[in-house]
Amino acid sequence: MRLKFSLRRTSLKAQLISSYLVILGAGGLITSLVGSWIVSTTIMRQAGRSVEDTLAMARTLYEQQLATLKQAVQLTAAGRTIQDALASGDRSALQARLQGVRADAGFDFVSLTDAGGRVIFRATRPQREGQQVGSIPVVRSALDGRVAAATEILTAQQLEDEDPNLRARAYFRLVPTPRAKPAARAEQTTGMVLMAAAPVRNRRGEILGALYGGVLLNRNFALVDRVWELVFKGDRFGEQDVGSVTLFQNDVRIATTVKTETGERALGTQVSAEVYDAVLGRGGSWHGPAFVVRDWYISGYEPIRNCQGQVIGVLYTGLLEKAYTSVRDRVILSFFAIATLGFIIIIGVTYYMIQAITRPLGEMVAATESIAAGRFDHPVSAGAPGEIALLAESFNTMLKSLRQMKADLEEWARTLEEKVRQRTEELVAMHDRVAQSERLASLGMLAAGVAHEINNPLGGILSLTALSLEDMKPEDPNRENLEEVVRQTQRCRDIVRGLLEFSRQSRVRMELADLNKILEDALALVSRQAQFFNVQLVMDLDPKLPSVMADRSEFQQVFINILVNAVQAMEERGTITIVTRGLPAEGCAEVRISDTGYGIPPERIPRLFDPFYTTKISGHGTGLGLSIAYGIVRRHQGAISVESQVGKGSTFIIRLPVAEPAPETPS
Repeated sequence: MRLKFSLRRTSLKAQLISSYLVILGAGGLITSLVGSWIVSTTIMRQAGRSVEDTLAMARTLYEQQLATLKQAVQLTAAGRTIQDALASGDRSALQARLQGVRADAGFDFVSLTDAGGRVIFRATRPQREGQQVGSIPVVRSALDGRVAAATEILTAQQLEDEDPNLRARAYFRLVPTPRAKPAARAEQTTGMVLMAAAPVRNRRGEILGALYGGVLLNRNFALVDRVWELVFKGDRFGEQDVGSVTLFQNDVRIATTVKTETGERALGTQVSAEVYDAVLGRGGSWHGPAFVVRDWYISGYEPIRNCQGQVIGVLYTGLLEKAYTSVRDRVILSFFAIATLGFIIIIGVTYYMIQAITRPLGEMVAATESIAAGRFDHPVSAGAPGEIALLAESFNTMLKSLRQMKADLEEWARTLEEKVRQRTEELVAMHDRVAQSERLASLGMLAAGVAHEINNPLGGILSLTALSLEDMKPEDPNRENLEEVVRQTQRCRDIVRGLLEFSRQSRVRMELADLNKILEDALALVSRQAQFFNVQLVMDLDPKLPSVMADRSEFQQVFINILVNAVQAMEERGTITIVTRGLPAEGCAEVRISDTGYGIPPERIPRLFDPFYTTKISGHGTGLGLSIAYGIVRRHQGAISVESQVGKGSTFIIRLPVAEPAPETPS
């Protein structure tokens, strides 16, 4: 009982405001969460695509460098210089040729083997000969008669045989790295080399040996720095570079742009465990967040394979994740701040509007309490015009009648008391019955007045509830309750509407009308306005335009709405062309109103006649003019359409059926 009493005592204003706040808050929260998710997903997906594109470019540059080495070895082996030098035993000519190839193509070493795979000459160490290199897959392919190029792992001894400096470059002491697999070794002595080899043939086509060369990737920063400069140069977040590029030999960084906390290249650090398992373990790619040395990066990893297809290294590019998450967080924070500000403004406007609507109702409640207490001197202020104002006036009229009635009854009671004192008891009883009848009549009139005026609040409740239903998902448990609210509100609205519409039926005043004359009258009304001063009007009116059955005032409204829209679309400067013509084949009269404005995009034309839809900027239109015009034309059994090109203007076309000729009276 206490709960029911509390609900009954809650004011209508509080109920409306609380209901609206719940609906608005839920809708705003859902919209904000969905918007934040879309923003976050879009930003991170864009970063992921950027990483994939950069990784593809790095792979292309890597393969181009390998192809360049292959082409250089192939052309050199096919030339006559090496064949002639081998035939003549001219080692100085051979050394000069190999040194030239090494310098031109950027090889770290270039060497020549015999047909059995033993080195017979090295450009970097001419005196170091006789080592067997036929076990290297690339060299083995060349001895079998094929030109080959691939990434290979060479031992420390093989590197030293080519050049002692290469062994020192290849050596790394492994650096403990967070999130990396525990390493069973403390150092790495082998080197990852881009190698190319081609067979050397004599004039009869017999294989004399193989020419091979290589570029050691360990501590070779040319490739990673080139990719970084092409894509990431200048992109920084605080003190850190946003982008990074790395070459891994197995799981160890041998060339990278990633920096340690001291600002040095993170050579000797290892790849994270999850990337190791995906790329080196299973031979696949990795795309997504990954921990790199000391930060999280949006990363892309691809395996590097040797001539036999075995994974021997990894190519990596990445973007610093916090550079993107900070942008995402700022956007989301701004989104919520704007939403919150809008929510506060809407609350204030809603409170003011509801207070203005419900104030007369509160006064009526106080007045009814005064009536119940026997006081009839509590008038209600009418407030702003509208149904509630009419209700207040009716209420005040009722109070005046009750005061007069009370005065008359009191006078009559005094007169009767003097004349028939002996029937006092009967008169008292009669007075009680009359008072009861008066109260019932008062309440009946009040109920009728309230029914007359409550239509507007009912319409507001129905609109807000219907909007909530549109935003609510079908499976929402509250949907059934809201649908019941809509049904019961519609029932109440229909009952009230039946009472309200009884005495105010409006009909279209159909009469024989000349559309040319209606257009001229409409132009006379609007052409003197300031916004038409710089507008040129071109008239092409058909003098034989057939008459139509129409309401003149309503069609003046249609033409004025279209003309004003045309002027606003041209920003009050341009040409409006009005053409009328009869279409006998279609049995209608046509009016075309064209402007030279900015036009309407095709995707907006289907919604142009929707209520409250407008292409104007906020605050410059309600979106009702064209929907009203559409309704008027349709009530006249006509049609209205739009043709428009962006940047060239729009044409509104109105067609109405011509009036049927009056039947001839027989003579």
